[in-house]
Amino acid sequence: MPTTQSPTPRVAEVLARLRAVGERMTPARRAVISVVDAADASGEHLTAEQIGARVGDLEPAVHRATLYRTLTSLTELGALSHVHLGGSATVYHLGGGPEEEGPHDHAHVQCHACGRVLDVPPDVLDDVAARLEADLGFVLDTGHAALLGTCRDCAAD
Repeated sequence: MPTTQSPTPRVAEVLARLRAVGERMTPARRAVISVVDAADASGEHLTAEQIGARVGDLEPAVHRATLYRTLTSLTELGALSHVHLGGSATVYHLGGGPEEEGPHDHAHVQCHACGRVLDVPPDVLDDVAARLEADLGFVLDTGHAALLGTCRDCAAD
């Protein structure tokens, strides 16, 4: 989707939020937000390298260093959130707004055998989070890192 096309409602909302706090809308920012939105809509979990390849299709002039600076700044601004996967990969999603309690509307689990990443409702971990806080005073961030395990298909093999 070229960045000159009309943005999706989610992209428009993120762009409006950034403009409201005085942030510039560069071609790199528009392309990154559009690519991540499309991936989110299709259930994909894209790494920086994968985002960069797709951004290059939309905006060929975006340099690799600009891509990484853009990912960092959009994450710091709350427009994107990232999740650490096993094997040191990091994937990105559109982030929640500052009015929301957090940027994560789901948690992630990853199969260590096949690498598949699945989205799960964050309340799946509510009992674990409550126990960690009660016993240790530890507040769990359910959206920052994927839990590792074995998916149903790999367990059946």
